[in-house]
Amino acid sequence: MKTSLTAAVIIGLAGVGMAHAQSLQGLPAGPLGQSIQNGYDMMMHTTTNPEVKGYIGNELTCSNCHINGGDTSAPGNFRETASKLPAYSKRENAVITLEDRIANCFMRSMNGTRPSTDSNVIVDMAAYIDWLDRGKPIATPPAPPSKPSPYPAMLKTATHADVVAGEAVYKANCAACHGANGAGMPGMFPPVWGDKSYNAGAGLANPVKLATWVKGNMPLGNPHLTEQEAFQVAMYIDTHPRPDFVLSKHLPANTTPDEYNAKVRAETDSVASNFQKAGLSLQSLTGATN
Repeated sequence: MKTSLTAAVIIGLAGVGMAHAQSLQGLPAGPLGQSIQNGYDMMMHTTTNPEVKGYIGNELTCSNCHINGGDTSAPGNFRETASKLPAYSKRENAVITLEDRIANCFMRSMNGTRPSTDSNVIVDMAAYIDWLDRGKPIATPPAPPSKPSPYPAMLKTATHADVVAGEAVYKANCAACHGANGAGMPGMFPPVWGDKSYNAGAGLANPVKLATWVKGNMPLGNPHLTEQEAFQVAMYIDTHPRPDFVLSKHLPANTTPDEYNAKVRAETDSVASNFQKAGLSLQSLTGATN
């Protein structure tokens, strides 16, 4: 793998820090069209948009995981997202809406505070995602995968050797943009671990989900890592420290049951507990001696 491909980063361009606002084409006239445009702008400039930045607790933007505002066919896209919701969520043990799903991401991937689902932030983001699904029927059956995912089986048998191999993949493909310490470059490339990255309750804190995302998106513009490389670099990234997730700390004060649509009302996740759920020891995976 050539060093020049390091610009094709693990979590994508930061938000995109250097990009200018883009006017979407074909929007409906009036307030709805403006809402859709606002939602797109929030996705692309999450950390600097005045309406949304107060809900963010790290240096990520929505477009880090949802490349090009989710308007792609790669993992993390928003196409056919709105048409699949409402749906049951095992994590919340409840049937959730698109608005719930967006708001919950603020607590986890963005390590911030959950906005109200009837806030302008969530309404505008939902309007944008709905617009990407325009003309599609609700509850479109998902297409069956071309083959079963190999990553759950890989996780069950993962060892310290996978983490070591993942470090080599990271150094060859990611470190030039995200740094040897995973801190990224402010305004350009996002952090992939540490206090400014996604917390342990985020979807990408699960190496199976991160590997799936990496395999379909990275290197950016030319995804070519093998399944094994994608898994190993995901293991390397997700064994690094990141903020714990304590649900109660990410809900606004005095949140009522009606304001947070979930039957699971208490949750705490850490890097170690995430691997423990898979029957693995973080200490063994990292080769720690004490």
